[in-house]
Amino acid sequence: MAQAVLTMPVIAVIGAKGGVGKTTVAANLGTTLAETGHAVLAIDLDPQNALRFHLALDREACETGLAGVLAGRANWTQAMQPGRGGVVLLPFGAIDDEHQIDLERHLADHPGWLAETLARFQLPPDTLVLLDTPPGPSVYLQQAPRVAQLCVVTVLPDAGSFATLPLVDRMIDKYCRGRADFVADLYLVNQVDAGKRLNRDVLQALRHELGDRLLGVVHQDQAVCEALASAVDVRRYAPFSEAAEDFAQCARQILRRLAPPAPLAENRRP
Repeated sequence: MAQAVLTMPVIAVIGAKGGVGKTTVAANLGTTLAETGHAVLAIDLDPQNALRFHLALDREACETGLAGVLAGRANWTQAMQPGRGGVVLLPFGAIDDEHQIDLERHLADHPGWLAETLARFQLPPDTLVLLDTPPGPSVYLQQAPRVAQLCVVTVLPDAGSFATLPLVDRMIDKYCRGRADFVADLYLVNQVDAGKRLNRDVLQALRHELGDRLLGVVHQDQAVCEALASAVDVRRYAPFSEAAEDFAQCARQILRRLAPPAPLAENRRP
């Protein structure tokens, strides 16, 4: 069966391993992109249901989520929640072990589920859909690159993250690079401490390895943790902080990559 055709840009935030701050990156990119005037729908594909801690105005309302819709307890309109910074949040929702096994079996049997679901939403074409995904191989992660026009891979400036680059590259090759609508895979280096030599060395190696696939860096900044504790995104908590500017630069690069190419000027005779 042919995959559903999507008219809105989809950005998947992915990571080959846990502990890289991927959900924090997804949340802050979402609110920063919303500042540019775009409607943003942030979807949590991780059973940990953690994106709500960053974006939800009412965490208790996030118990239903997409898991609840698939279990027949709610519809999509009920599952979506208004989020911080103007973002609309579709949380994963609470789920027990038995229903999670059923859900994972369903996703494995329906690889086009996410594309079909997004197509049914009939979102305006200028809506940005942002997907937060669990780390490592899973049926949830496999859904995301199948529909994403842009994959933002979150890594740390350490040897472990550098070693995961071939794993991510193989996944992008498998699910993305053969698609006509795929734009790019971009890497965001998170929690960079310029005062540490190892961070500087790994970042230099990543710049050499990735070239123009390096989206940008987010420096280690206490404002990020303080913003989360204060239930607000970092650009509202500390708008002039280093991390806030880092996220703004990354958001600008994402929009530049997603912008349609300028039409070629017609050749005209003088």
